[in-house]
Amino acid sequence: MNCIVRFLKNEFTGWQVWEFIYVAAAAIAIGVIAMILGDTPLGIASAVAGTLYTMFAGKGKISCYIFGIFNTITYGYISYTRQIYGDMCLNWAIYLPMMFAGIILWNRRRDEQHTVIKTMLSFRSRITLILINIAAIAAFAAVLHKMGGGQPVIDSCTTVLSITAMLLTLKRCIEQWLLWTAVNLLSVIMWVRVFVSTGGGSAATLLWWLIMLITGIIFYIQWLRPGRPR
Repeated sequence: MNCIVRFLKNEFTGWQVWEFIYVAAAAIAIGVIAMILGDTPLGIASAVAGTLYTMFAGKGKISCYIFGIFNTITYGYISYTRQIYGDMCLNWAIYLPMMFAGIILWNRRRDEQHTVIKTMLSFRSRITLILINIAAIAAFAAVLHKMGGGQPVIDSCTTVLSITAMLLTLKRCIEQWLLWTAVNLLSVIMWVRVFVSTGGGSAATLLWWLIMLITGIIFYIQWLRPGRPR
């Protein structure tokens, strides 16, 4: 019991009041609005878990991966039911094992406040990543088109950029938040189309991506604070 209490205390070290209010308001908004619009309990639970994952990841807390594992499994299934096969493959084949890898890697690089130590890419590394991602997006979009995917280009962009962003997350890089912001924006566009076509059946997922778009920008600014990267 003492170990659990100590773990929880460490995971909430360094939080500000507004951050508690923000995550609570986001979770409540997702739940209430999604229920009104007729979304499923699974969709709501997945979106709330995704919100908690991003908040705890932004704070550099290893517990983010607990929420991430649940979100990865459920969101992959939701994507499958909406014929967004790129996101389905991304979550089940790549994100899920990465979540467990993240627990191991982040646990090795934490400071005295049990917060992950941030890093930053070199200019050369950034250019290399851009070129690799452009090529990968084009190739995967062609594959998704042949599979009969509903939105192959956007689906490919979100999938490829998400893989890169997740790798940067494991490496604790500040640049991950720029990629997550791009992914979140594209995902909002993709799920708006799904929302319109289903008459509100994916409200929780759409709201989650909207919240993630805002949250990613907030954490990019926070991680850029002087003295954080190492």
